[in-house]
Amino acid sequence: MRSPGTPPAAGRARNDGYKVAGDAGGSVGPDGIQEFALGEGNVGSVGMVPRLGCVAGVFDLFHVGHVDVLERARRHCDRLVVAVLSDDWALDAWGGRPFVPLLERAQIVEHLRCVDEVVAVDDVRSDWLTGVLGVQTVFAAGGTDGVLGVDELAGIPAGLITVLPAGRGSRSPILRAAIDQRQSRSSNVA
Repeated sequence: MRSPGTPPAAGRARNDGYKVAGDAGGSVGPDGIQEFALGEGNVGSVGMVPRLGCVAGVFDLFHVGHVDVLERARRHCDRLVVAVLSDDWALDAWGGRPFVPLLERAQIVEHLRCVDEVVAVDDVRSDWLTGVLGVQTVFAAGGTDGVLGVDELAGIPAGLITVLPAGRGSRSPILRAAIDQRQSRSSNVA
């Protein structure tokens, strides 16, 4: 889905008012992080509307850290929509195109059990997320390359954002080198 005329997400969002996954009790996951599910027990209940969450990112050079973030996000909502950002968004934000084309990145993400729907987007805007998609939670994950963090979700109300811990990094030296090269290139863009 293309959002004509919308600039790429930029700027810094304030860090107050964000929910942090695990703050409301719950259980401790296998990675030692306290977790909870917002919709637990509500799916299938009469009159209950499933809680819809969204994770946005480029998901280039897909690795285990991406899987970690997506699985954590899914545990905090009843349905998970993943917004895969376009090559043009990555070019503006990183100063280079992703290694993997948009269609392939979207197909990789859509085949994960934890993902209910995938949309391809040029930007992540609050009115589109809440109005068109009906999202109640936007997940941010700092430290996981290619997944938007709080600072990249400028314009999204703080009350909609839930911060997830970063996922693991890839142990592949070749993949890490490519990711590090891209990140150093993107730090020169700003």
